Amino acid sequence: MLCPEANADTSNDTTGCTKEEKEYTCDLGGYQSCQVHDTIGLEEGRWGLLPDKKAQKRLKKYLKTTQPLHLLVYCMPGRRGCLRKSHGRNYKKFTSAVGPNVRVVVVVTGLEDFEGPLESWWLKNERELQNLGIPKTVGHVCITTLPKAELTIRKKEHLHEKSCKDVKTLIRSNLR
Repeated sequence: MLCPEANADTSNDTTGCTKEEKEYTCDLGGYQSCQVHDTIGLEEGRWGLLPDKKAQKRLKKYLKTTQPLHLLVYCMPGRRGCLRKSHGRNYKKFTSAVGPNVRVVVVVTGLEDFEGPLESWWLKNERELQNLGIPKTVGHVCITTLPKAELTIRKKEHLHEKSCKDVKTLIRSNLR
């Protein structure tokens, strides 16, 4: 979505799909770009590519060797019934791993079927997010990551452009 030429694996399946960390260049517009790092997932249970402890260790090592970091974008699903304690734990693990000098922002995905403006998802779920340890003041966007062709079939193609624009704006406004 951010780096169309990257050809990164994506999946809505129950199993993880990112086998190794990869770095991509993302054009943010306005002659600005950034490096985006696709990493393995955490707490994917038996469906993950690595047991959670190994995945955590690998991710911490990757984050330490990928310096300097300026921003961490934490993606989490927003579909009904998808918010779990693990999302709060992972948010805390990420913020702890990168330290206080690196901003962490949240991108809530999977909202193509949400009724109403996507950004209202955050307000609707603010209390549960806070209970998970995700502050209401954290920079965030609520989006869909479905391909434009899929959204066109659903007659929601406008969500693709808006989602791309919103994520790029979030990144630009939080880069240090």
